[in-house]
Amino acid sequence: MISYRKILVCLLSVTALLFAAGASAKSDSIRPENKVPGAVESTAQRLRHALLKQGFEVSRGYFKLWGTDQCQYTFDRLGLCFGNNPAAPYVTFAVPPWPNEFVDEKISSVWGPSHAGYDDVLRLDPREAIIILAQMPPPARYFSEQSFVFTRKGTYDTNSDTYQNIANDPDLPNFILPIFFRNVPEISERIILFASLSNPINNVVIERQSQKAFDQIRYFIITPDDFMNQAVRDAFAGISVKDEDIFTEPIPSDMKVGLDRASDDFVTLIRYAQPDDGGAPGTPSDTWRKNLPLVVLRVRDTRHEPQPYTTPVQLEARTAFDEYTLQSDLISLVSAVHRRWTGQPCAKTDCSDLAKNFFDFQTYPIYMVGPLCTPIGENCLGDNWDAAYQIYGRISVDDGEIYAVAGTLGTRTGNATYVGLSINQISLFKGVANLSDKVLDGTANGYAGEVKNTGYFYLYYFARDCSGLEDLTGGHCFNIDKTLIPQGDSIVLGLRDYVRPGTQRGPDSSLVLPPMVIQLQRP
Repeated sequence: MISYRKILVCLLSVTALLFAAGASAKSDSIRPENKVPGAVESTAQRLRHALLKQGFEVSRGYFKLWGTDQCQYTFDRLGLCFGNNPAAPYVTFAVPPWPNEFVDEKISSVWGPSHAGYDDVLRLDPREAIIILAQMPPPARYFSEQSFVFTRKGTYDTNSDTYQNIANDPDLPNFILPIFFRNVPEISERIILFASLSNPINNVVIERQSQKAFDQIRYFIITPDDFMNQAVRDAFAGISVKDEDIFTEPIPSDMKVGLDRASDDFVTLIRYAQPDDGGAPGTPSDTWRKNLPLVVLRVRDTRHEPQPYTTPVQLEARTAFDEYTLQSDLISLVSAVHRRWTGQPCAKTDCSDLAKNFFDFQTYPIYMVGPLCTPIGENCLGDNWDAAYQIYGRISVDDGEIYAVAGTLGTRTGNATYVGLSINQISLFKGVANLSDKVLDGTANGYAGEVKNTGYFYLYYFARDCSGLEDLTGGHCFNIDKTLIPQGDSIVLGLRDYVRPGTQRGPDSSLVLPPMVIQLQRP
Protein backbone atom coordinates (compact mmCIF):
# COMPACT_ATOMS: atom_id res chain seq x y z
CA MET A 1 0.00 0.00 0.00
CA ILE A 2 1.41 3.40 -1.01
CA SER A 3 1.65 5.85 1.86
CA TYR A 4 0.28 9.39 1.65
CA ARG A 5 3.83 10.63 2.28
CA LYS A 6 5.10 8.89 -0.88
CA ILE A 7 2.18 10.26 -2.89
CA LEU A 8 2.94 13.78 -1.61
CA VAL A 9 6.62 13.41 -2.49
CA CYS A 10 5.72 12.25 -6.02
CA LEU A 11 3.33 15.14 -6.51
CA LEU A 12 5.91 17.63 -5.31
CA SER A 13 8.53 16.11 -7.59
CA VAL A 14 6.25 16.34 -10.63
CA THR A 15 5.35 19.93 -9.76
CA ALA A 16 9.02 20.82 -9.45
CA LEU A 17 9.80 19.24 -12.81
CA LEU A 18 6.93 21.06 -14.50
CA PHE A 19 8.04 24.36 -12.91
CA ALA A 20 11.62 23.79 -14.03
CA ALA A 21 10.50 22.94 -17.55
CA GLY A 22 8.32 26.05 -17.64
CA ALA A 23 11.16 28.21 -16.32
CA SER A 24 13.51 26.73 -18.90
CA ALA A 25 11.05 27.37 -21.70
CA LYS A 26 10.56 30.94 -20.47
CA SER A 27 14.31 31.41 -20.21
CA ASP A 28 14.79 30.24 -23.79
CA SER A 29 11.94 32.39 -25.07
CA ILE A 30 13.09 35.62 -23.44
CA ARG A 31 16.69 35.44 -24.61
CA PRO A 32 16.41 34.71 -28.33
CA GLU A 33 19.16 37.22 -29.19
CA ASN A 34 21.75 35.78 -26.77
CA LYS A 35 23.69 32.76 -27.99
CA VAL A 36 25.93 32.01 -25.05
CA PRO A 37 28.97 29.70 -25.36
CA GLY A 38 28.90 26.55 -23.28
CA ALA A 39 31.79 27.68 -21.07
CA VAL A 40 30.00 30.91 -20.14
CA GLU A 41 26.64 29.18 -19.64
CA SER A 42 28.20 26.47 -17.46
CA THR A 43 29.91 29.06 -15.26
CA ALA A 44 26.70 31.06 -14.98
CA GLN A 45 24.76 27.99 -13.90
CA ARG A 46 27.36 26.98 -11.34
CA LEU A 47 27.52 30.52 -9.96
CA ARG A 48 23.75 30.74 -9.75
CA HIS A 49 23.59 27.42 -7.92
CA ALA A 50 26.28 28.51 -5.45
CA LEU A 51 24.50 31.77 -4.68
CA LEU A 52 21.09 30.10 -4.30
CA LYS A 53 22.62 27.55 -1.96
CA GLN A 54 23.81 30.40 0.25
CA GLY A 55 20.29 31.85 0.39
CA PHE A 56 20.69 34.67 -2.13
CA GLU A 57 17.88 35.72 -4.47
CA VAL A 58 18.93 35.31 -8.11
CA SER A 59 17.22 36.26 -11.38
CA ARG A 60 18.47 36.33 -14.93
CA GLY A 61 18.06 38.87 -17.70
CA TYR A 62 19.19 39.17 -21.30
CA PHE A 63 21.16 41.55 -23.54
CA LYS A 64 20.04 43.66 -26.49
CA LEU A 65 21.43 46.34 -28.80
CA TRP A 66 20.64 50.05 -28.76
CA GLY A 67 21.74 52.19 -31.69
CA THR A 68 20.43 54.31 -34.52
CA ASP A 69 17.79 51.70 -35.39
CA GLN A 70 16.28 51.96 -31.89
CA CYS A 71 16.58 55.73 -31.66
CA GLN A 72 12.99 56.52 -32.62
CA TYR A 73 11.68 54.39 -29.76
CA THR A 74 13.84 56.30 -27.28
CA PHE A 75 12.89 59.64 -28.85
CA ASP A 76 9.17 58.87 -28.58
CA ARG A 77 9.61 58.33 -24.85
CA LEU A 78 12.12 60.99 -23.85
CA GLY A 79 12.30 63.44 -26.74
CA LEU A 80 15.93 62.86 -27.78
CA CYS A 81 18.48 60.17 -28.61
CA PHE A 82 21.21 61.60 -26.37
CA GLY A 83 23.65 62.26 -29.21
CA ASN A 84 24.39 58.56 -29.53
CA ASN A 85 27.76 57.65 -31.05
CA PRO A 86 26.86 56.35 -34.53
CA ALA A 87 30.14 54.44 -34.95
CA ALA A 88 28.60 51.32 -33.36
CA PRO A 89 25.49 50.27 -31.43
CA TYR A 90 25.58 50.02 -27.64
CA VAL A 91 24.86 46.82 -25.71
CA THR A 92 22.57 46.97 -22.70
CA PHE A 93 20.56 44.46 -20.68
CA ALA A 94 17.04 44.01 -19.37
CA VAL A 95 16.38 42.24 -16.06
CA PRO A 96 13.30 41.35 -14.02
CA PRO A 97 12.41 43.96 -11.37
CA TRP A 98 12.44 42.85 -7.76
CA PRO A 99 8.93 42.17 -6.37
CA ASN A 100 9.04 45.40 -4.30
CA GLU A 101 10.73 47.56 -6.99
CA PHE A 102 8.85 50.58 -8.33
CA VAL A 103 8.69 50.51 -12.13
CA ASP A 104 7.83 53.75 -13.90
CA GLU A 105 6.17 52.87 -17.19
CA LYS A 106 7.29 56.14 -18.78
CA ILE A 107 10.98 55.54 -18.05
CA SER A 108 11.16 51.77 -18.30
CA SER A 109 12.49 50.09 -21.43
CA VAL A 110 13.70 53.28 -23.09
CA TRP A 111 16.35 51.44 -25.14
CA GLY A 112 13.85 49.63 -27.33
CA PRO A 113 11.08 47.19 -26.41
CA SER A 114 11.82 44.67 -23.67
CA HIS A 115 10.16 41.32 -23.13
CA ALA A 116 7.24 41.33 -20.68
CA GLY A 117 8.49 41.29 -17.11
CA TYR A 118 11.93 42.74 -17.96
CA ASP A 119 13.26 46.28 -17.82
CA ASP A 120 16.40 48.04 -19.09
CA VAL A 121 16.19 50.89 -16.53
CA LEU A 122 16.32 49.77 -12.93
CA ARG A 123 16.40 50.94 -9.37
CA LEU A 124 18.94 49.25 -7.13
CA ASP A 125 18.40 47.48 -3.85
CA PRO A 126 21.17 48.69 -1.50
CA ARG A 127 22.03 45.00 -0.97
CA GLU A 128 22.21 43.78 -4.56
CA ALA A 129 24.72 43.15 -7.31
CA ILE A 130 24.43 42.92 -11.08
CA ILE A 131 26.78 40.24 -12.45
CA ILE A 132 27.84 40.07 -16.10
CA LEU A 133 29.58 36.97 -17.43
CA ALA A 134 31.00 37.92 -20.82
CA GLN A 135 32.54 36.17 -23.73
CA MET A 136 34.61 39.15 -24.78
CA PRO A 137 34.44 40.18 -28.44
CA PRO A 138 37.20 39.88 -31.05
CA PRO A 139 40.02 42.46 -30.96
CA ALA A 140 39.03 46.08 -31.49
CA ARG A 141 40.27 49.53 -30.70
CA TYR A 142 37.80 49.99 -27.83
CA PHE A 143 35.59 48.10 -25.39
CA SER A 144 34.05 49.34 -22.15
CA GLU A 145 31.43 48.57 -19.55
CA GLN A 146 29.95 51.53 -17.65
CA SER A 147 26.90 52.35 -15.56
CA PHE A 148 25.06 55.66 -15.32
CA VAL A 149 22.57 57.28 -12.99
CA PHE A 150 19.72 57.89 -15.41
CA THR A 151 16.94 59.95 -13.80
CA ARG A 152 16.46 61.45 -10.35
CA LYS A 153 13.68 63.02 -8.35
CA GLY A 154 14.51 66.71 -7.99
CA THR A 155 15.28 69.84 -9.97
CA TYR A 156 18.25 71.21 -11.85
CA ASP A 157 20.21 74.20 -10.59
CA THR A 158 19.38 77.26 -12.70
CA ASN A 159 21.82 79.34 -10.63
CA SER A 160 24.81 77.15 -11.44
CA ASP A 161 27.62 78.60 -13.55
CA THR A 162 26.99 75.91 -16.14
CA TYR A 163 23.31 76.77 -16.56
CA GLN A 164 23.93 80.52 -16.60
CA ASN A 165 26.78 80.29 -19.12
CA ILE A 166 24.85 78.06 -21.50
CA ALA A 167 21.80 80.31 -21.20
CA ASN A 168 23.71 83.54 -21.82
CA ASP A 169 26.60 82.66 -24.14
CA PRO A 170 25.63 84.01 -27.59
CA ASP A 171 28.07 81.63 -29.29
CA LEU A 172 26.28 78.54 -27.98
CA PRO A 173 23.27 77.43 -30.05
CA ASN A 174 19.91 77.74 -28.32
CA PHE A 175 19.10 74.03 -28.53
CA ILE A 176 21.82 73.23 -25.96
CA LEU A 177 20.05 74.50 -22.83
CA PRO A 178 16.85 72.38 -23.05
CA ILE A 179 18.95 69.30 -23.79
CA PHE A 180 21.40 69.72 -20.94
CA PHE A 181 18.77 70.72 -18.37
CA ARG A 182 15.74 68.56 -18.89
CA ASN A 183 12.83 67.01 -17.01
CA VAL A 184 11.52 63.58 -17.85
CA PRO A 185 8.54 64.21 -20.17
CA GLU A 186 5.24 63.94 -18.27
CA ILE A 187 7.12 63.38 -14.98
CA SER A 188 7.90 66.90 -13.86
CA GLU A 189 9.33 65.83 -10.51
CA ARG A 190 12.20 63.91 -12.17
CA ILE A 191 15.16 65.20 -14.16
CA ILE A 192 17.31 63.38 -16.70
CA LEU A 193 20.93 62.98 -15.60
CA PHE A 194 22.35 60.11 -17.71
CA ALA A 195 25.62 60.74 -15.88
CA SER A 196 28.60 58.44 -15.46
CA LEU A 197 29.43 57.26 -11.95
CA SER A 198 33.15 56.59 -12.15
CA ASN A 199 36.00 55.60 -14.45
CA PRO A 200 34.87 53.09 -17.12
CA ILE A 201 36.15 49.52 -17.16
CA ASN A 202 37.67 49.44 -20.63
CA ASN A 203 39.90 47.06 -22.59
CA VAL A 204 43.08 48.73 -21.33
CA VAL A 205 41.97 48.36 -17.70
CA ILE A 206 41.09 44.72 -18.36
CA GLU A 207 44.42 44.00 -20.07
CA ARG A 208 46.43 45.62 -17.28
CA GLN A 209 44.73 43.50 -14.62
CA SER A 210 44.25 40.17 -16.41
CA GLN A 211 46.84 40.36 -19.22
CA LYS A 212 44.27 39.89 -21.99
CA ALA A 213 40.88 41.37 -22.82
CA PHE A 214 39.56 40.39 -26.23
CA ASP A 215 38.45 36.82 -27.05
CA GLN A 216 38.55 35.98 -23.32
CA ILE A 217 35.89 35.27 -20.70
CA ARG A 218 35.69 38.10 -18.18
CA TYR A 219 33.34 38.98 -15.32
CA PHE A 220 31.85 42.27 -14.11
CA ILE A 221 30.15 43.14 -10.81
CA ILE A 222 28.04 46.30 -10.47
CA THR A 223 26.98 47.01 -6.90
CA PRO A 224 26.43 49.72 -4.27
CA ASP A 225 27.32 47.22 -1.51
CA ASP A 226 30.87 46.14 -0.67
CA PHE A 227 29.47 43.10 1.18
CA MET A 228 27.82 41.90 -2.04
CA ASN A 229 30.98 42.53 -4.02
CA GLN A 230 32.97 40.26 -1.71
CA ALA A 231 30.18 37.67 -1.49
CA VAL A 232 30.01 37.38 -5.29
CA ARG A 233 33.81 37.19 -5.55
CA ASP A 234 33.81 34.44 -2.93
CA ALA A 235 31.19 32.54 -4.93
CA PHE A 236 33.31 32.93 -8.07
CA ALA A 237 36.34 31.63 -6.17
CA GLY A 238 34.30 28.61 -5.12
CA ILE A 239 33.84 27.66 -8.78
CA SER A 240 37.50 28.34 -9.65
CA VAL A 241 37.15 31.71 -11.39
CA LYS A 242 40.35 33.71 -10.94
CA ASP A 243 40.00 36.99 -9.07
CA GLU A 244 42.13 38.81 -11.65
CA ASP A 245 39.43 38.13 -14.25
CA ILE A 246 36.74 39.90 -12.18
CA PHE A 247 36.11 43.65 -12.35
CA THR A 248 33.93 45.60 -9.92
CA GLU A 249 32.13 48.82 -10.75
CA PRO A 250 31.09 50.39 -7.43
CA ILE A 251 27.94 52.50 -7.26
CA PRO A 252 28.96 55.57 -5.21
CA SER A 253 27.38 56.16 -1.81
CA ASP A 254 26.08 59.60 -2.83
CA MET A 255 23.55 57.98 -5.17
CA LYS A 256 19.95 57.72 -3.95
CA VAL A 257 19.90 53.92 -3.97
CA GLY A 258 16.61 52.17 -3.23
CA LEU A 259 13.60 50.52 -4.83
CA ASP A 260 10.90 53.12 -4.15
CA ARG A 261 9.48 55.78 -6.45
CA ALA A 262 11.79 58.52 -5.11
CA SER A 263 15.04 56.61 -5.70
CA ASP A 264 17.48 57.09 -8.57
CA ASP A 265 17.32 54.72 -11.50
CA PHE A 266 20.29 53.36 -13.44
CA VAL A 267 21.36 51.99 -16.82
CA THR A 268 24.44 50.09 -17.94
CA LEU A 269 25.99 50.27 -21.41
CA ILE A 270 28.68 48.19 -23.07
CA ARG A 271 30.57 49.90 -25.88
CA TYR A 272 32.39 47.90 -28.56
CA ALA A 273 33.83 49.95 -31.41
CA GLN A 274 36.26 49.83 -34.30
CA PRO A 275 36.79 46.03 -34.50
CA ASP A 276 39.99 44.99 -36.22
CA ASP A 277 38.08 42.86 -38.74
CA GLY A 278 36.04 45.87 -39.91
CA GLY A 279 32.68 44.63 -38.64
CA ALA A 280 31.20 43.75 -42.03
CA PRO A 281 28.39 41.16 -42.13
CA GLY A 282 29.70 37.69 -41.42
CA THR A 283 32.88 38.82 -39.66
CA PRO A 284 33.57 37.54 -36.11
CA SER A 285 32.80 40.96 -34.61
CA ASP A 286 29.47 41.11 -36.46
CA THR A 287 28.66 37.62 -35.20
CA TRP A 288 29.50 38.69 -31.64
CA ARG A 289 27.06 41.59 -31.88
CA LYS A 290 24.34 39.35 -33.27
CA ASN A 291 24.87 36.61 -30.68
CA LEU A 292 25.57 38.86 -27.67
CA PRO A 293 27.27 35.98 -25.83
CA LEU A 294 26.82 37.36 -22.34
CA VAL A 295 24.84 36.42 -19.24
CA VAL A 296 23.46 38.89 -16.70
CA LEU A 297 22.36 37.85 -13.21
CA ARG A 298 20.65 40.03 -10.64
CA VAL A 299 21.48 38.97 -7.09
CA ARG A 300 20.57 40.23 -3.63
CA ASP A 301 20.73 39.25 0.01
CA THR A 302 18.34 41.15 2.28
CA ARG A 303 19.63 39.46 5.45
CA HIS A 304 22.51 41.89 6.07
CA GLU A 305 22.94 45.60 6.63
CA PRO A 306 24.16 47.38 3.48
CA GLN A 307 27.84 48.30 3.36
CA PRO A 308 28.00 51.25 0.94
CA TYR A 309 31.29 52.39 -0.54
CA THR A 310 32.61 55.30 1.50
CA THR A 311 35.53 56.42 -0.68
CA PRO A 312 34.46 59.29 -2.99
CA VAL A 313 34.85 58.76 -6.71
CA GLN A 314 38.14 60.08 -8.06
CA LEU A 315 38.31 60.46 -11.80
CA GLU A 316 41.72 59.44 -13.07
CA ALA A 317 44.02 62.24 -14.14
CA ARG A 318 44.19 62.66 -17.90
CA THR A 319 47.18 63.78 -19.92
CA ALA A 320 47.69 64.93 -23.50
CA PHE A 321 50.14 66.27 -26.01
CA ASP A 322 49.49 70.02 -26.10
CA GLU A 323 47.93 70.46 -29.53
CA TYR A 324 47.88 74.24 -29.13
CA THR A 325 51.47 74.14 -30.32
CA LEU A 326 49.91 73.44 -33.74
CA GLN A 327 47.33 76.23 -33.58
CA SER A 328 49.11 78.62 -35.94
CA ASP A 329 49.43 75.84 -38.53
CA LEU A 330 45.72 75.05 -38.23
CA ILE A 331 44.84 78.70 -38.80
CA SER A 332 47.16 78.70 -41.83
CA LEU A 333 45.35 75.65 -43.18
CA VAL A 334 41.95 77.30 -42.80
CA SER A 335 43.25 80.46 -44.48
CA ALA A 336 44.66 78.44 -47.40
CA VAL A 337 41.35 76.64 -47.86
CA HIS A 338 39.48 79.91 -48.03
CA ARG A 339 41.87 81.40 -50.57
CA ARG A 340 41.70 78.34 -52.79
CA TRP A 341 37.92 78.25 -52.76
CA THR A 342 36.95 81.89 -53.16
CA GLY A 343 40.02 84.05 -53.58
CA GLN A 344 38.22 86.70 -51.53
CA PRO A 345 40.15 88.82 -49.03
CA CYS A 346 39.65 88.29 -45.30
CA ALA A 347 39.18 90.95 -42.66
CA LYS A 348 42.19 89.46 -40.88
CA THR A 349 45.35 88.36 -42.64
CA ASP A 350 44.98 84.80 -41.34
CA CYS A 351 41.24 84.61 -42.21
CA SER A 352 40.48 83.48 -38.66
CA ASP A 353 37.56 85.92 -38.69
CA LEU A 354 35.79 83.59 -41.11
CA ALA A 355 36.23 80.42 -39.04
CA LYS A 356 34.28 79.14 -36.06
CA ASN A 357 35.61 76.79 -33.39
CA PHE A 358 34.16 73.60 -31.98
CA PHE A 359 33.29 73.78 -28.26
CA ASP A 360 35.04 71.62 -25.67
CA PHE A 361 32.16 70.09 -23.70
CA GLN A 362 34.26 68.73 -20.82
CA THR A 363 35.68 71.98 -19.46
CA TYR A 364 34.16 75.12 -18.01
CA PRO A 365 31.38 76.10 -18.38
CA ILE A 366 29.63 72.96 -19.65
CA TYR A 367 31.48 70.25 -17.69
CA MET A 368 29.94 67.22 -19.43
CA VAL A 369 31.48 64.84 -16.88
CA GLY A 370 29.22 62.67 -14.71
CA PRO A 371 30.41 63.55 -11.19
CA LEU A 372 30.27 67.26 -12.16
CA CYS A 373 26.89 67.02 -13.92
CA THR A 374 25.05 65.20 -11.15
CA PRO A 375 25.25 67.84 -8.35
CA ILE A 376 23.68 70.52 -10.57
CA GLY A 377 21.14 68.27 -12.30
CA GLU A 378 22.77 68.50 -15.74
CA ASN A 379 21.96 65.91 -18.38
CA CYS A 380 25.39 64.46 -19.14
CA LEU A 381 24.23 62.54 -22.24
CA GLY A 382 25.91 59.25 -21.31
CA ASP A 383 29.33 60.84 -20.89
CA ASN A 384 32.54 58.84 -20.96
CA TRP A 385 35.86 59.80 -19.33
CA ASP A 386 37.57 57.66 -21.98
CA ALA A 387 36.94 60.31 -24.65
CA ALA A 388 37.34 64.04 -25.17
CA TYR A 389 34.22 65.62 -26.69
CA GLN A 390 34.05 68.65 -28.97
CA ILE A 391 30.84 69.82 -30.68
CA TYR A 392 29.87 72.39 -33.31
CA GLY A 393 26.46 73.45 -34.63
CA ARG A 394 23.61 73.99 -35.38
CA ILE A 395 24.15 74.32 -39.13
CA SER A 396 21.89 73.98 -42.16
CA VAL A 397 22.69 72.30 -45.47
CA ASP A 398 19.47 73.09 -47.35
CA ASP A 399 20.64 76.17 -49.26
CA GLY A 400 23.74 74.85 -50.96
CA GLU A 401 26.05 75.42 -48.00
CA ILE A 402 29.40 73.67 -47.99
CA TYR A 403 31.37 73.35 -44.77
CA ALA A 404 35.07 72.65 -44.43
CA VAL A 405 36.10 71.14 -41.09
CA ALA A 406 39.81 71.20 -40.23
CA GLY A 407 41.40 69.93 -37.06
CA THR A 408 44.16 67.96 -35.43
CA LEU A 409 43.90 64.19 -35.75
CA GLY A 410 44.38 62.63 -32.33
CA THR A 411 45.80 59.40 -33.73
CA ARG A 412 48.60 61.48 -35.30
CA THR A 413 49.27 63.79 -32.34
CA GLY A 414 49.35 60.84 -29.93
CA ASN A 415 46.17 61.85 -28.13
CA ALA A 416 43.80 59.10 -29.28
CA THR A 417 43.60 55.41 -30.04
CA TYR A 418 40.79 56.22 -32.43
CA VAL A 419 38.88 59.30 -33.56
CA GLY A 420 35.29 59.71 -34.68
CA LEU A 421 33.82 62.76 -36.44
CA SER A 422 30.05 62.38 -36.26
CA ILE A 423 27.03 63.95 -37.90
CA ASN A 424 24.05 64.42 -35.58
CA GLN A 425 20.47 65.20 -36.52
CA ILE A 426 19.22 68.14 -34.43
CA SER A 427 15.50 67.31 -34.32
CA LEU A 428 16.18 63.92 -32.69
CA PHE A 429 19.62 64.74 -31.29
CA LYS A 430 20.65 61.51 -32.96
CA GLY A 431 24.03 60.43 -34.30
CA VAL A 432 23.45 59.32 -37.89
CA ALA A 433 26.93 58.94 -39.45
CA ASN A 434 30.56 58.72 -38.42
CA LEU A 435 33.94 59.30 -40.07
CA SER A 436 36.79 57.48 -38.34
CA ASP A 437 40.43 58.52 -38.21
CA LYS A 438 41.08 55.93 -40.94
CA VAL A 439 38.94 58.02 -43.28
CA LEU A 440 40.24 61.38 -42.02
CA ASP A 441 43.95 60.53 -42.05
CA GLY A 442 45.90 62.31 -44.80
CA THR A 443 43.00 64.46 -45.98
CA ALA A 444 44.90 67.73 -45.37
CA ASN A 445 47.99 66.67 -47.32
CA GLY A 446 46.82 68.48 -50.44
CA TYR A 447 47.93 71.69 -48.70
CA ALA A 448 51.39 70.44 -47.77
CA GLY A 449 53.01 72.95 -50.13
CA GLU A 450 51.39 75.88 -48.33
CA VAL A 451 50.97 74.75 -44.71
CA LYS A 452 53.35 73.18 -42.21
CA ASN A 453 52.63 69.88 -40.43
CA THR A 454 49.63 68.89 -42.56
CA GLY A 455 50.21 65.26 -41.54
CA TYR A 456 48.86 66.14 -38.10
CA PHE A 457 45.60 67.50 -39.50
CA TYR A 458 42.48 66.35 -41.29
CA LEU A 459 40.35 68.41 -43.68
CA TYR A 460 36.88 67.21 -44.62
CA TYR A 461 33.89 68.78 -46.34
CA PHE A 462 30.15 68.39 -45.78
CA ALA A 463 27.37 69.31 -48.22
CA ARG A 464 24.03 68.13 -49.55
CA ASP A 465 25.68 67.47 -52.90
CA CYS A 466 29.42 66.93 -53.32
CA SER A 467 29.27 66.38 -57.07
CA GLY A 468 31.51 68.68 -59.09
CA LEU A 469 33.63 69.53 -56.05
CA GLU A 470 36.20 66.75 -56.41
CA ASP A 471 39.08 69.03 -57.40
CA LEU A 472 38.51 71.46 -54.54
CA THR A 473 37.83 68.80 -51.89
CA GLY A 474 40.31 66.20 -53.06
CA GLY A 475 37.39 63.78 -52.96
CA HIS A 476 37.08 64.26 -49.19
CA CYS A 477 33.46 65.37 -49.11
CA PHE A 478 30.50 63.78 -47.33
CA ASN A 479 27.07 63.86 -49.00
CA ILE A 480 24.38 64.65 -46.43
CA ASP A 481 21.44 63.44 -48.45
CA LYS A 482 17.81 63.83 -47.42
CA THR A 483 17.47 60.22 -46.36
CA LEU A 484 20.11 60.96 -43.72
CA ILE A 485 19.04 64.48 -42.69
CA PRO A 486 15.52 65.44 -43.87
CA GLN A 487 14.81 68.73 -45.62
CA GLY A 488 14.38 71.50 -43.07
CA ASP A 489 16.40 69.75 -40.38
CA SER A 490 19.88 70.81 -39.30
CA ILE A 491 23.00 69.13 -37.96
CA VAL A 492 25.57 69.20 -35.20
CA LEU A 493 29.10 67.94 -35.78
CA GLY A 494 30.84 66.10 -32.96
CA LEU A 495 34.44 65.00 -32.47
CA ARG A 496 35.44 62.20 -30.10
CA ASP A 497 39.06 61.35 -29.25
CA TYR A 498 39.14 57.96 -27.51
CA VAL A 499 41.82 56.74 -25.05
CA ARG A 500 45.25 58.30 -25.27
CA PRO A 501 47.84 55.57 -26.09
CA GLY A 502 49.91 54.57 -23.07
CA THR A 503 47.06 55.52 -20.72
CA GLN A 504 43.68 54.01 -19.90
CA ARG A 505 41.68 57.24 -20.31
CA GLY A 506 40.90 59.84 -22.93
CA PRO A 507 43.14 62.85 -23.50
CA ASP A 508 42.96 65.97 -21.36
CA SER A 509 40.39 67.88 -23.41
CA SER A 510 41.82 71.26 -22.38
CA LEU A 511 44.93 70.42 -24.44
CA VAL A 512 43.02 69.17 -27.50
CA LEU A 513 42.93 71.89 -30.13
CA PRO A 514 39.32 72.60 -31.18
CA PRO A 515 38.58 71.95 -34.87
CA MET A 516 37.69 74.92 -37.04
CA VAL A 517 34.77 75.27 -39.47
CA ILE A 518 34.39 77.62 -42.42
CA GLN A 519 31.30 77.95 -44.58
CA LEU A 520 31.94 77.99 -48.32
CA GLN A 521 29.89 78.58 -51.44
CA ARG A 522 29.93 76.44 -54.55
CA PRO A 523 32.10 78.17 -57.19
